[in-house]
Amino acid sequence: MSCAEFEKLLMQFGQLTDSEKNHLRTHAASCEACAQALDLIELEQHVVKKIVPAKPLHAGALTHKIMQSLPVQKVGLSFGFLNVARLGFAAGSLVLFFWLGSELLIEKTFHKPPYAGERLLNSSEYIIHPRERKPKIISLTERIKNNGL
Repeated sequence: MSCAEFEKLLMQFGQLTDSEKNHLRTHAASCEACAQALDLIELEQHVVKKIVPAKPLHAGALTHKIMQSLPVQKVGLSFGFLNVARLGFAAGSLVLFFWLGSELLIEKTFHKPPYAGERLLNSSEYIIHPRERKPKIISLTERIKNNGL
């Protein structure tokens, strides 16, 4: 085994099988630099295996202390009344739209001014002679037909 192959296997020391570790030891017996590297890796693996992960003794108490040390959050200004206002606005808008829609469906009557001879009386003549006003009532559909729309 060459030193380059030894180094590649040494990097994977924790994942090697026993036979591969024995091949590393036989090469380390003939090469002083590889022997030092192998001793260092074996010592490191031995120390790492002895380490036991630490567990907090009072994890619940620690969490409680942390939660107690946090500042109390103030409840902000509540805008709950806006929901009522929004609902009222929406209901009012719907009522307004339905009312306007129903107003458009009702056939309205218009007062058509009477003819004075061949000419139509204008507003100033209505003001001057209010008793001579005799309006003619026509429906919206008649007005549209007369105007050619």
